[in-house]
Amino acid sequence: MILSVVIFGLGLAAAQEQQLPPRELVRRAVANEIRDSDGHQGVLFTYKTKDIKPKQTVVKQIVETPDGTLGRILSVNGKPLTAEENQKEDQRINRLLDPNEMRKKRKSQQEDAERTMKMVKALPDAFVYQEVGTETAPNGHKLVKLKFTPDPNFSPPSRETLVYQGMSGEMVIDATAMRLAKIDGTLFRDVTIGWGILGRLDKGGQFFVEQNEVYNGHWNTTKMILHFNGKALIFKNIRIDETETTWDYKPVEKMSVQQAVNFLKSEQAHASLSNAMAEK
Repeated sequence: MILSVVIFGLGLAAAQEQQLPPRELVRRAVANEIRDSDGHQGVLFTYKTKDIKPKQTVVKQIVETPDGTLGRILSVNGKPLTAEENQKEDQRINRLLDPNEMRKKRKSQQEDAERTMKMVKALPDAFVYQEVGTETAPNGHKLVKLKFTPDPNFSPPSRETLVYQGMSGEMVIDATAMRLAKIDGTLFRDVTIGWGILGRLDKGGQFFVEQNEVYNGHWNTTKMILHFNGKALIFKNIRIDETETTWDYKPVEKMSVQQAVNFLKSEQAHASLSNAMAEK
């Protein structure tokens, strides 16, 4: 009898998961993104980023601290920094030892994070969602693919979310972890924008974000693609063409800014040594 109840309960849970409406699925995933937005639930990381733009590709070592996130360039266009470039990078990150400079940097990072959260919080209500398929990820998680189009009843709560009125695309929800795994949106018409700029983004712009579990239940953005053209302040052209990937996430102990600066310098020295050994 007890076994029958357990089996029935598991079956009911599976059925409820299958019957979860697409918008509710997005709402639950977004709730987890919001809950996890404050410092990865207390865990700090170091990781690498590669920022690809039309004229150069920059690889950085990043480290998170309670006072903000610091980064140092490791290579440009696939080449390690010269002695002169290393000196300039040391001078740049040494300026962050000034508490006023670090406060400015942290304020800018917090403002960016707040704008991002406005975008994420609006996702459940901004679009009409339709489930178009499911698949199993390599780790065994269930992935649900959704198509999305603007909800005509959505009233953008901020300038940042105005862009959603002209965007459609696909979203993937990791229904096992209940997290946003992928968003691939394209502008099907010109839209007015915010994000600290007043202007217009042209039809055809692309916004792609991919998230993964980077360390023991902790998720982060591992790939982002931005391709947009438009105008800002009527006269100034906007051209955003950038692909950023992140990898090699490792947890770190809490560091002071001084400790973080020293850490980045040691990581750069290690990278330079590795490059020198590889060239022999």
